[in-house]
Amino acid sequence: MLYTLIFNIFDKSTTSMNEIKLPFTARLTFTLFSIILIIYIAHVGSGIIVPLMFAMLIAIMLLPVVHQLEKWRLPRGLAAIIAVLLFIIGILLLMLLLAKQMEAFISDFPQLEQKLTLVIDSTQDWINTKFHINSSTQMSYVEKAMMGTLGTATSFVSQTFLSLSSLLVFVVFVFLYAFFILFYRRLLVSFLIKIFQEQHREKLLTVIASTRTIIKSYVGGLMIEMVIVAILNTVLFFILGIKYAILLGVMAAIFNIIPYVGILTAAILIILVTLATGTPIQALQAGVALFLIHVLDSNVLFPSIVGSKVKINALVTIIGVVLGNMLWGIPGMFLAIPTIAIIKIICQNIEEMSPWAILLGDEAKPKVKKIRKTKIDEAKS
Repeated sequence: MLYTLIFNIFDKSTTSMNEIKLPFTARLTFTLFSIILIIYIAHVGSGIIVPLMFAMLIAIMLLPVVHQLEKWRLPRGLAAIIAVLLFIIGILLLMLLLAKQMEAFISDFPQLEQKLTLVIDSTQDWINTKFHINSSTQMSYVEKAMMGTLGTATSFVSQTFLSLSSLLVFVVFVFLYAFFILFYRRLLVSFLIKIFQEQHREKLLTVIASTRTIIKSYVGGLMIEMVIVAILNTVLFFILGIKYAILLGVMAAIFNIIPYVGILTAAILIILVTLATGTPIQALQAGVALFLIHVLDSNVLFPSIVGSKVKINALVTIIGVVLGNMLWGIPGMFLAIPTIAIIKIICQNIEEMSPWAILLGDEAKPKVKKIRKTKIDEAKS
């Protein structure tokens, strides 16, 4: 079996590892082939893997609720159903809160489109007059600069409003998977314990416990952070007199979950909507407000609420978000950080894969005590 082969290769205590030592080129080839195979399977099986990943995150987040309900002597199945239903009710309440503004936004969309077209035309005329750049050249510049960000935003809107049936099926499967993961969680853990050899079970249990703790802390903290950011956005938009303040505030908070790319996408969408519904000054104020909230979030809210449980460096984060978008679209961007965190935990618990954990992780803070530089330290500097 594949898992036996992998663990035999990575376990130095086995006799096979002492007798056979693979050359560097063979190990490198095996590693690259494994990465390519995993990426290919992830892309081809996205229809099953993506809802399963979301279901796993929801199940881990709802696990404390299920444990509490089971302490009250509720059957496991009933506890899982109640936990999932509570989560669904929370989402429905949020949608009910946004329903009126969404209805008004959809009904006003033709007028918004016309006004936005006028704003863009007048801006192009001003640029043509001042800088002698014609409209076609301007549009080519804009398309090149905004291809990635606006493409992401457009795909998100189209997936949300034009594929409601597919979205509904996706959501139903996510909640079904979440229920079954909660209901059969002990069976799944027992299965994993049985398929691995006895000498690897302690590592396996460590990986499961670490994954559950870190993902629960990360997702739970992220939800709290999103609520606070949504409230701050909405309050500031109300103060500035921006139309659809609640809808835009919540949308910006949801996009903010996507590292780096999300806030830029949200800012562009909100500035465009504000230009169509208000004045250029309001659009500028909305952009400044989003920037200030993002600075507060990055330096205060995220470190204190989410914490440093998921220590992933910025380079890997950006690559993960881009790769997630390439593999799974918008859902992949949301799943990038939890997936990298799980991979990092696995690498940390397999000695031969520990260099990958170092590569994925953040740089350790230097110690106060001054020590003599080694050749490795000099190479890192």
